[in-house]
Amino acid sequence: MVSPIKRRLKKVIRRTPGGRLAIHFRKEKTGKHVCAICGKPLHGVPHGKRPSQVRKLAKTERRPERVFGGVLCPECTRRVIEEAFYVKRGVKDISEIDMRDRKYVEMAMKVVG
Repeated sequence: MVSPIKRRLKKVIRRTPGGRLAIHFRKEKTGKHVCAICGKPLHGVPHGKRPSQVRKLAKTERRPERVFGGVLCPECTRRVIEEAFYVKRGVKDISEIDMRDRKYVEMAMKVVG
């Protein structure tokens, strides 16, 4: 019987140099990363690679170098930063902001000048 850990891994059949067939178990490829607010796929974040391959990439190749890079899409990032600006200037109150955005607005308030 296959060990319980290997049951969830992908089975790959390989021919060895000795001529026999061997079964190798491999982790499946990762899915696309999505925006934490709207769920759209994120650009500039590697997908379809195994976690060991992603770890070998340079830090700048793993996610974009901007505020909320690799977490929020550009549209949501823009909206969150604008709302953080309005809250910081007193135009809006933090209670008026949507619950999904509130956590990110509070983080963005530290960045907004």
